Amino acid sequence: MFRGTKFAASVVFPAAVVLIVTMGGCARSDNPIAASGSGVPVNLAMAFSKSAAGVPLLKGVADSIRIDSVVVVVEKIRFRSRVDTVSLDTTGGDDQGEGEDGASVTFRGPFVIRVRDTLAVDFASQVLPAGTYDGITFRIHRLLPGERHEDSDERMHHGLVPRDSSVVGSSVVVWGAVKKNGVWTAFTLNADLELEFRIKGNFVVQEATGTVRIALNFNLGLWFRDPMTGAFLDPTDPSGDTRELIKKAIRFAFGQGHGGHDRDDDGHPDDERYSP
Repeated sequence: MFRGTKFAASVVFPAAVVLIVTMGGCARSDNPIAASGSGVPVNLAMAFSKSAAGVPLLKGVADSIRIDSVVVVVEKIRFRSRVDTVSLDTTGGDDQGEGEDGASVTFRGPFVIRVRDTLAVDFASQVLPAGTYDGITFRIHRLLPGERHEDSDERMHHGLVPRDSSVVGSSVVVWGAVKKNGVWTAFTLNADLELEFRIKGNFVVQEATGTVRIALNFNLGLWFRDPMTGAFLDPTDPSGDTRELIKKAIRFAFGQGHGGHDRDDDGHPDDERYSP
């Protein structure tokens, strides 16, 4: 898959999150629609842009905000055969809808995904049974103190990295800067969202296929825009109202995600609908 490079400085606004699903790994499955007992290895990767050039993440709103790096914690990624029948759990507790659609495959996690540029970052390998899936569900998860998890830095660098305590207690962490009166002011934004999302699309996996790639896109450019007015949301503003609006904007962006097959291996759905 792709490897992340060091963060540089700025890029065109807005950007998109891309989750690429590529066949190649090992896992648990509970999918009764599998054609046989054999599964297809699946590798998961995520990126934060339509670009595959390894450029910096984001600069926008008249160059007033810069996003240097992002961490997202996800868990319970499920491929569904009837995604419309699944009730999403938004209470922050255990998944109430598990198995209710009669066919699902779970990549449990949690997975701590660290992104520093627009390249895709590998973060998980499991096995997916062949079948006709029409969507996925996944949870943005608040990492608990001491919770066992997989870290994309460990996976990408093929070795251990120091544990980052700044992520504990958060599901999304953003590092960047805001320009005020010509001066860049650094910020760290921690969000403790615990929500499940659903994405419809063509996720059919043919058993005879050796490699299948699926890309899921989420618009990073929406994270600091008011979902109702489109106004800029300043992450350095300490007011609770602004922080809640940013959380709402992040929830809105994940809820607008879409995905599909990536047959040309460019890290984006073949029927790309998001335009910068």
